[in-house]
Order: sequence, then C-alpha cells, then structure tokens
Amino acid sequence: MTADPSPTPGTAARLRCRRIVEADREALGPLLVRGFPGRSVAEWDAALARLLAYSAESGCPHSGYVLDLGGNLVGVLLMVFGAIPGRPMRCNLSSWYVEESHRGYASLLVASATRDRAVTYINISPAPPTRPTIEAQGFRRYIAGLQVAVPLLTRGAAPRVRLVEGAPPAGAAVAAGDAHVMETHARMGCLTVWCVAEGRAHPFVFQRRRIAGHRVTVAYLLYCADAGDLRRFGRALGRFLLGKGLLLAMVDAPAPVPGLVGPYLPDRMPKYAKGADVPHPGDLAFTEAAILGEAFWLKRD
Repeated sequence: MTADPSPTPGTAARLRCRRIVEADREALGPLLVRGFPGRSVAEWDAALARLLAYSAESGCPHSGYVLDLGGNLVGVLLMVFGAIPGRPMRCNLSSWYVEESHRGYASLLVASATRDRAVTYINISPAPPTRPTIEAQGFRRYIAGLQVAVPLLTRGAAPRVRLVEGAPPAGAAVAAGDAHVMETHARMGCLTVWCVAEGRAHPFVFQRRRIAGHRVTVAYLLYCADAGDLRRFGRALGRFLLGKGLLLAMVDAPAPVPGLVGPYLPDRMPKYAKGADVPHPGDLAFTEAAILGEAFWLKRD
C-alpha cells in the first residue's frame, strides 16, 4: 500500500468495519479487481462463493471484514479459518485492499481481524509493499522462500512405499487430524495421497498451481505431517505426481531442502504468522491455497 491519506472526521462518522455477508458479493468482485487486477470479476466472484460456502459449511466464525462507507464498500480483508483436530484455531488473512482515498482506515481491518489472541493468524501471500506494514503489526516471517524441485530425482535412501489415494489405508496407523485434513482437502479438489511405510500412513496434499509469468503448472505442497517427510518419500511422490501430469513440485521452505533437486528461491512467496501455533514448513492446510480453488491458482499471471 502507498502512504495513508489522513482520515477526515466526516468520513469516520459514516464508516463501519463489519463482517462480510453474502449480499456483499456483487460489490466485492469489482473492489478486489481494483486491488488485484490479475483476475477478473467473475474469477473473484467464484472465489468468494467458495469461501462463503466453506465458512458456512465448516462452521467458521465468518469470512472477513469490509469497510462500509454509507453502503459503499471501500475496503476488504478476506479471512479463512480452519483447524486441524487437536490444534488451536488458525486464520489465514488474505486479499487485503483499501481504496486509496480511504487508506488511512486500512488498519481498522487488521485490528478487527486479529483481536482474538487464541487464534494464530497467518499471511501466506503478502504483496512486497505490505510486508513492512504487517511486520509492524506483530507478524513475523516464518518461511523465507520456496524451492522448485523434481521429486523423482530426490537424493538419499528411501523406505519401501505403498501409495494409496482416497480413504485412509486399512492396517496402517493414521493420525485422526491427518485423516480430517485429507478428507476435507480431497473434497475441495486438491490432490491427496498417502505414503504407507513401516506400518504408518503419511499424508500429502497438493494443489495444481501455475508459476507466475510462466505456462508451467506445478504441484504446490499444501500439507504434510512432518517437513522431513517430503525428502523421505520424494521419489514415491514423484511417481504419483507424474501420473497426474506434474513433473515439478513447489515447496515452501526456510532454506534449501536437503535431498531435493531444484533451485531454492529466497524471498519468494514468504509466509508470516502472529500467534503461538506457527505452522511448520509444508503446512498450508485450510488456507486460501486450498479454499479458493484450483481454477483460481491456474490463472495465467
């Protein structure tokens, strides 16, 4: 965001920061296009429909906040709530935009959105100009960049692995939280697969995503139970992904991942968190990366 114009008393008297409701969809599409012009009104409307439906079906508190100036929406902050069973609630702040003429009130959105100290808030796609602002609001970077790799070429010893799609594999130990993540994300259209080794089932969730500025589609890792599992099962996952037409994987990481073959891109798509339950690398469960849908991320930038 650019420098904030000074708020005026007359505007403050008419401005409300309130939760998003279904009736806001028609106005939110054009507002979001002004803030994020890489996607059309129709694409934003489809993404909003998915978010609102997800929030209603999963019992989430709400879908975000708007700045309402006498019935005219001048700001928005989308919010994606979710929790892995047995862990605290987490909320992904997404798509923060305020019209330039009202930027002085932008902080109202974040203040309203992050008031619950029992929730860990994350921002997984901050635009470069907003990063100093969110750091000043108490967010800390926990992922410094990403790696683009060829899983089939993963180096190092690997156990015998059985790949299972769909329901948790019978006869293997499965964590209850992992089963919930896999089932929920499969319904969202993500790619899910269990790597079964030594009597235990290890979950993996991927989303097809296009690399910005390119026509190349990769498998973006959205969830694994342990950051080390990607290296351990890399070659098996490479076979699974190749069967889906995907050679490359994209992985968030604080540093180059040992064993993965491919370039590490520092300061690319960094992730920020505020709260006690900071996600581990390889955990983007219940975030915009899944909720907004595959079609949203396959949009060519």
